[in-house]
Amino acid sequence: MNFLRLLIKIPLLVIVIIFAVINNDFATFNIKPFDISITVSLSVLILALFFAGYLLGRIDSFVANAPLRAQLRSQKKTNKALNKEHEKLNATVSNLQENLENLKNAEPATPKTPFSERFKSFFSFKK
Repeated sequence: MNFLRLLIKIPLLVIVIIFAVINNDFATFNIKPFDISITVSLSVLILALFFAGYLLGRIDSFVANAPLRAQLRSQKKTNKALNKEHEKLNATVSNLQENLENLKNAEPATPKTPFSERFKSFFSFKK
């Protein structure tokens, strides 16, 4: 994307500089309420207005993208909080798995009573 921007900016800058060099006359501007007249070279005026427009456009794009930057910051905070929670959950799961392994190793396996014996004991009286 930066290459495309440079591909547009450089020829535009060259065209504006050539246009400014060709117009080498002087222009007089009158400021009505104050009765002030200013004489300026057109080449200087063209370049000054071009760069003022460029800076104004950059400021406008900066201000227009402010909500996007704020949203990006909030998403980064949310992602950081979720990553911390994920790490805690991973630690808890690994701790639980370790506890399960310890319990399996600690208790000897008791033989299970067959179904037939459990069924017989269901109908017998206990004293």
